Amino acid sequence: MHQIGHLRLISQFRRFLRDGNGVAAVEFAFLAPLLMLMTFGTFEITRALMIHQRFQRATAMIGDLVAREQQLGASSSDALTQLNSIMKAAQQAMAPYSYTPLQMGVYQFRANSTDATKSRIEWSYAYNNMIIQPCSLTYTSNKLVPSGLLSKGDAAIIIDARYQYSPLLTNLLPNVIKQMSWTDTITFAPRFGSVFYGQATQNSVCPS
Repeated sequence: MHQIGHLRLISQFRRFLRDGNGVAAVEFAFLAPLLMLMTFGTFEITRALMIHQRFQRATAMIGDLVAREQQLGASSSDALTQLNSIMKAAQQAMAPYSYTPLQMGVYQFRANSTDATKSRIEWSYAYNNMIIQPCSLTYTSNKLVPSGLLSKGDAAIIIDARYQYSPLLTNLLPNVIKQMSWTDTITFAPRFGSVFYGQATQNSVCPS
């Protein structure tokens, strides 16, 4: 009896090994997380590319709009109000995605009339708490004005933009998927040679 029971146990065990029921479910349980990650990853890459495209479009749009102006208001407060209104175009350009992570610094640089390698900030504007370069008389070297960009006495409108991109899966996989910080810098030539900030003549001060 003992031997018969032993043989029956072996037979049942062999039958269990040959039984394929439930194999597909087990395999799917292993593959499902990977498949879901691939699906969400494809969606996330597409979303990131679309938002990045809108970010660049918004940056270029603001630079073009500011460069079209000859005078930003009759006073510093008027100029600030006008720039705040112009920035609404950036908000529209980011739609339907959030413009909250968007930050911009708008500058007008002018090269020295006798030495083009030296430039100074004539005025600056910060959008959404953007950290901007301080007002200073001269900048002999900085990341915003590349060497050879300006000729003697010429001015340039420069947009320095940042966007903090948050993937949808950041909260689910915080150690794997992290936020990304995008930057973009674009230079425009003022249509009228200069954009006056709160005055109708050559800028003599550097508001910030």
